[in-house]
Amino acid sequence: TPLSPSRAIAASNFLAGDETISIIPSFTYPETIGLISGQVGPFRAGMDTEVPLWMATMLRRRKLAKIIPPSWMDVSVLKEVLRFERDPKEASFSPDIPFRHAEISQAILSACRAGSGTGGSGAMGNGGESEVPNADQVKLLLEDIQRVRMDKIRRNVHTLSAQTLKTKGKYENVIDVTNIGSLEMHQIKPFITDAFKNQRELSGKGSSYSTPLEEGEGGTSSKGRAAVASGSARRGKLRTSRLARNNNESESNEMDDDEELEIPRPLEEDVVEEQQRQEQNKQEEFDEDEEADLDEGIDANAGQSRLRRHR
Repeated sequence: TPLSPSRAIAASNFLAGDETISIIPSFTYPETIGLISGQVGPFRAGMDTEVPLWMATMLRRRKLAKIIPPSWMDVSVLKEVLRFERDPKEASFSPDIPFRHAEISQAILSACRAGSGTGGSGAMGNGGESEVPNADQVKLLLEDIQRVRMDKIRRNVHTLSAQTLKTKGKYENVIDVTNIGSLEMHQIKPFITDAFKNQRELSGKGSSYSTPLEEGEGGTSSKGRAAVASGSARRGKLRTSRLARNNNESESNEMDDDEELEIPRPLEEDVVEEQQRQEQNKQEEFDEDEEADLDEGIDANAGQSRLRRHR
């Protein structure tokens, strides 16, 4: 999942903390310190040493060290960078400042409390000289460089958009963003992604650069057409086999139903015959009972007649 612009900028500031910078410590520590990024130290008072940016700013805020600004934070270097960025013939960006120059300079100026309209004093908190010479001018030059570079990016994007809409060929136009900064990249990424996605959809080239162009709008390669055709053929065969399998299953089910209808069910006939046998047995028992009663009546009458005759 892509990060939101605010999270991306925060992550960029965090990664800038691993950049190496020189400091002059005011304490002595003869042993090295093991960090994830490597070993730092030993520290000797008054002798410069290299540490990560996050450690340099921490020691500076605790007044345990002075930060040595990088060479590109010099006023003369920044003026040359600004002249390069304003040159209309230069399509790329100046290589004299690093990829995370905005994050590094902001961290150093913030730690030194420099560039706040106080001139070159007050940086050490005791009226001493600031580690960043001409801090206010450095801050203004960095802001001007950032605005000029963003304007250059907007012009290049506008030019690229116009060229892409006019040209409906196989190849896409590109712009030169060599030596672009980290914060600048994070600022323009959301807009560039959505803008060119919508532009490709409007121009009929698909919403992604991986989508093949339609025939007649630059065309596709023979390999691309063959891949699409083979994919369509495979899908057609798969669909046909599924239909055939479903038809066979339905026919077999119909045949089973017909066989069940044709074969007689002996269970119902057995039940009827059993019921008839039970009724016949009941009738025979009833007839035997009637015959027994009749015989008893006859025997009783015969006995009475013999008794009268005896008397």
